[in-house]
Amino acid sequence: MAWRTGFALIALLSGCSPVVDVEFSKVEVSRPDIVIPPAPPIGSSTVTFSFAVNSSSMGASSNPAAQDNIVELNLHRLAFTARSGITDMSFIETLHAIACVPTSKSTTKSSRQVEIADYRRTEDIPAGATFDVPLPEPVDLLPLLRPTKSEPRLIVVIVNLGGSLPTSEWRTDALMSLSLRLRQ
Repeated sequence: MAWRTGFALIALLSGCSPVVDVEFSKVEVSRPDIVIPPAPPIGSSTVTFSFAVNSSSMGASSNPAAQDNIVELNLHRLAFTARSGITDMSFIETLHAIACVPTSKSTTKSSRQVEIADYRRTEDIPAGATFDVPLPEPVDLLPLLRPTKSEPRLIVVIVNLGGSLPTSEWRTDALMSLSLRLRQ
């Protein structure tokens, strides 16, 4: 489903079909089977992991004319689902997530970044197999869709989890629900 939306976006941005204020209210991007390293065998600890999203399928381009047609890109949902090694996500006590554009394909340095969430659990609420990151409002990711000619067309999401984390390797799926608005 996401790849079909990507092709439609590319066709719209390349000028194949004149459109006025087109809105894609639900574009889902998923990254299955992300490997999370084990945490140290102490009480509370943190672990950092990341995953990349090809921003070309969302219309990222170094062509200013094409970029001006994208007027809005908002993240509405970020969710992690337990896979192998764990059955639920109730161990998450803190979560900090940012999205950034790396400066090159071989480095973790970034030229631009957007904070997605800074979560701290305040109540003992069971999370279950899926943890929906609390987002008080949609997160504007549009600044990440304007890569320079030297930047890769990638958005890297970096997540830092804290809590009584699993001490063995585990896996999760990530799901991002986005909305996109184009003008042409």
